[in-house]
Amino acid sequence: MSSNEIMHYLPEEVPDHLFTQSRLSRMGLTPTADPVAYVVYPEQKTKYKLFDINGTRQRKQQKGLSLVQKDATVEQILAERKREIEVRRMQLGSKKK
Repeated sequence: MSSNEIMHYLPEEVPDHLFTQSRLSRMGLTPTADPVAYVVYPEQKTKYKLFDINGTRQRKQQKGLSLVQKDATVEQILAERKREIEVRRMQLGSKKK
């Protein structure tokens, strides 16, 4: 693999230090570097950029109302990811039957 190729992961393969921009936003973080990989959902034919949490900074506080939770912790996001993977496995398992 050459240095300019970007890694692609299935959802269950994503390392714990990589997050989508929306997940980083929920943690109150914003990426300061380009994406380092993609998470691919073949059954939906979609992929999302993944950013390294070590290449982020705190977001500036904005005034106004937002419905997006901005105080999630890394542990909460990883627990959500684990639940989503379990649901995905059940859904994919039922489609194969």
